[in-house]
Amino acid sequence: MKLLHTADWHIGQIFHNYSREEEHRYFFEQLKSIIVNEKPDVLVVTGDVFHTATPTIVSQRLYYNFIVDLSRLDPDLQIVITSGNHDSPSRLEAPRPLWEAFNVSVIGMLDYHAVDEDSDLNFDATKIEIPITKNGDIIGWVLAVPYLSGRQNHYAKLLEHLKSRPDYKPDHAIVATGHLAVRSADIAGHSTDIIGKLETMDVDDFSGVKGIDYWAFGHIHFPQAIRGIANMRYAGSPLPISFNENYEHSVVSVTIEGGKTESKVIPLKTLIPVVDFPAKPKGYDDALPFETVMMQLIEVLNEKAYVRVHIQAEKPLSQADSMAIVQAFEGHQAMFCGVQSYFPEKSESGDYQPIKTLHDLKAMSPFDLGCDVYQKKNGCEMPQELKEMFKKVCEEAGKES
Repeated sequence: MKLLHTADWHIGQIFHNYSREEEHRYFFEQLKSIIVNEKPDVLVVTGDVFHTATPTIVSQRLYYNFIVDLSRLDPDLQIVITSGNHDSPSRLEAPRPLWEAFNVSVIGMLDYHAVDEDSDLNFDATKIEIPITKNGDIIGWVLAVPYLSGRQNHYAKLLEHLKSRPDYKPDHAIVATGHLAVRSADIAGHSTDIIGKLETMDVDDFSGVKGIDYWAFGHIHFPQAIRGIANMRYAGSPLPISFNENYEHSVVSVTIEGGKTESKVIPLKTLIPVVDFPAKPKGYDDALPFETVMMQLIEVLNEKAYVRVHIQAEKPLSQADSMAIVQAFEGHQAMFCGVQSYFPEKSESGDYQPIKTLHDLKAMSPFDLGCDVYQKKNGCEMPQELKEMFKKVCEEAGKES
């Protein structure tokens, strides 16, 4: 059995106020070409099809049209799609009866019921046991497990249930999906809270499950074989979802034959790169001052790219300086995506009083706390005009409560 594994499309993402529809279309055209060249039996998409649980009509139309195009491109291609934590399970699964006419299986959620005494499962396992066929014969199975909230490991029971089916044969290939965070994975490019958003598992949690030929995971955007295990992979996102994901993106082609699994990573081209300018500094001493950056900015303005600007600063940029950066991008192909300022580390002195205990925190008013945070972050006292505005906001909020 041959499959193509991809995940984390995040259709509908707005990147610093810019639509990414053009980039997703570019990825979809690449995926079509890969399918023509690789001729997989099944395309497996492991979650986060959309960026939000309520995708726009434009995003849904882009998704629907692409899946239909794939079905027309290769009528024998099976497509298995599972939900991720960004997706609405019910919304993703709603057109399921219609999708079946296009050889597409969409699993948004598990259908729970009373515990089955024979399998010890409290959901319909047959729903997520997707047979993969070739010339009318079953050649393998996809255990299409969608995103599950909480730390749930049903794989051993699912495998046992699958092998009890009368249409299962020992020579069938078995693929298991999941949209989850594995602690052993490299989370390069993700913010540090990525693991905290999902209950995590470890490779060792899967060690007792024998007989899975390939583990197809989604959620972590950095493509990888987890802990070097060739048949346990994150396909990764097809395009950078943040500036931290400035690495090569890809899909995975997997061949399972004679009990052996071989994986091949297929690189994707990026239509619009993400650029840190100047190169992301390590800190204040490594950054360049405003005047220098403005003189060098022309180096990136004429290329189509998302650009984040890095500035060495003694204090927060003035409104005039901020506007000057924005205006520098006007009329050019490069797209402005914000400024990151680097301030010198300052010793705790003057009026700054560090918060050391819970009692200290409770003793501070919201206004004092806000001023304290501003000073700690920016290394200087909050300007008087901003103080007056912030004080009014705190007073209004106090009246509401």
